[in-house]
Amino acid sequence: MRLLIVNDDGIDSVGIRVLADVFRDGNEITVVAPMNQRSGFSHSITIGDKIDYVKAEREYTAYAISGTPADCTKTGVLYFNDGAPFELVLSGINNGSNLGTDILYSGTVAAATEGATHGIPSIAISLEKWDCDESVYREAAEFVKENIDKLLKICAVSGGVVNVNYPVAEPFKGVKLTKMGINLYNDRYAEENSGSSVRIVGQPTPHTLNDDDCDVELIKLGYATVTPLTSDRNDFVALEKLKGKNIFD
Repeated sequence: MRLLIVNDDGIDSVGIRVLADVFRDGNEITVVAPMNQRSGFSHSITIGDKIDYVKAEREYTAYAISGTPADCTKTGVLYFNDGAPFELVLSGINNGSNLGTDILYSGTVAAATEGATHGIPSIAISLEKWDCDESVYREAAEFVKENIDKLLKICAVSGGVVNVNYPVAEPFKGVKLTKMGINLYNDRYAEENSGSSVRIVGQPTPHTLNDDDCDVELIKLGYATVTPLTSDRNDFVALEKLKGKNIFD
């Protein structure tokens, strides 16, 4: 299988190195990753400005680019494809989770979503916690590889994107196909450099808005969560409720 592997943590991150190492056995892989950390860039792309790139020294085809995570997928599909289409996009493995409404900010998920906009099944993979031992990244990569046929079946009936979060806590309880939940934070901006700059700071805050069977809650119990996603932003419930009300007449 021809695979495009991307991320938002950068070309030198542990997650993408382990993911490429696990999947290059039996597959033809191309890696395209940001030169530097690009977490939280969501689905932004570079328009107007140039994107620099360098070929990375790896045992497989790999490029580091100056653009965003979504740029990595877009350039991979349209420029670094060697004239043949990719069959699957893998994004990650992210250093930290992409659960619930954090998905809105995630460069990891956006890079996968960009793959789906090009008609390619795409899987985003993240770890529950930050700065895990390399062995945990390998467990997550092996988990995805062992279940790749099942994940591709989900892609085929969803919007083409599957968001996987792998738990760190023991014991591993299994896998749950589930919906995204809600994350809330007590964010604020703190001044730095004598008032010439600010930095966002904050922590997750407890709330009761989640159902028990969403990704945010299930991973706390030791389950790997698998969530089908789509780039379709229509609110069909609202459209149905407003149908025939002649609001603008």
